[in-house]
Amino acid sequence: MLVVGAGPAGAAAAFFLSYLSEGKLDVLSLEKLEERYDRYHHMCGEAMSERAFERLSPLMPEAVTFKIRRAVEHWPGDVTIETEAQGYVLDRPAFLRRLRKRAAKEGCHLEQGTAVSVTKEGNGYLVRTREGNEHRCKWLVGADGWNSLVRRTLFTGGPRLLWAEQYVLETKTENDTMHFHYDERYRGGYRWVFPHTRGSRVGFTRGTEPRPLALERHVRAIPYDYREVVKGNACLVGDAGGQANPITFGGIGIGMSAARNMAGSLVKGSLSGYAHNWPRSPCVSPLYVDAFDALRGMDNAALRRSVRPFVKGYGRAAALRAAVSDRESRRLYRAYYLAAKWGW
Repeated sequence: MLVVGAGPAGAAAAFFLSYLSEGKLDVLSLEKLEERYDRYHHMCGEAMSERAFERLSPLMPEAVTFKIRRAVEHWPGDVTIETEAQGYVLDRPAFLRRLRKRAAKEGCHLEQGTAVSVTKEGNGYLVRTREGNEHRCKWLVGADGWNSLVRRTLFTGGPRLLWAEQYVLETKTENDTMHFHYDERYRGGYRWVFPHTRGSRVGFTRGTEPRPLALERHVRAIPYDYREVVKGNACLVGDAGGQANPITFGGIGIGMSAARNMAGSLVKGSLSGYAHNWPRSPCVSPLYVDAFDALRGMDNAALRRSVRPFVKGYGRAAALRAAVSDRESRRLYRAYYLAAKWGW
């Protein structure tokens, strides 16, 4: 079993394949980054919900920098909605390094190397690396990012991409709060303000605001809307499979959940369970893509109208009023509800 890539989804795949099989599967984790590993994985909002960790047992929150307790949404028309949001901002590189060590303790082999070619051989695969190594495997997991070599070689098509930029600023924000600013300028996305150990991290859809004077600048692709996860004895998890949420921009918990789902299927001897169950998971509901496409076409007046039923806060009564007063937005409201539970 070869896992290409050791980001959140790849590291989780390596761990769960080894852990759930009780070391009976021969698992190799191949990761191309070494010196730039921490830098690359710091380019992220680094937020995960408590609910995500409930799906990832026995993994627990580690390398936590902030405990999140609330989310504040800022909508056009000076509408502000505050809700409870239980989660964490992690030191993502430290979290992933600990996860990779846990995978190694469960029997996974770790190797630094860059995959440059994937060739199908019968029911298995041959993966060659830039370092001159060759790895043959029966099962192949592509966890190698949005521009996945595994996907480009063995699968058809690719995900849609959102591009986001993020800045680390000296300006402080509340340590327990995530802020989200919605406006037509963000083209279906939003502006976020999360706590950071050096001040705050501020991000938005790429090109929608001037660059601020910042301590750091990050740019990332957010891949979404790709439904094929299994082909033969190969599968995709995380960004390689376009599994990020286009409403929340969340991807860490989702990719790790996909990896656990895949591993649970494979230790039973087949990827069929993953192929059947994952596309039906609320983590990747097609409602998210429909909602994002609707939001992209909304101006500030429409955004304000869409949130009007919730000006006094979210809740069952508000949801019922919204469903009655604006039937056209029902799918949008449903997507928001699911995204709050499953999208980060």
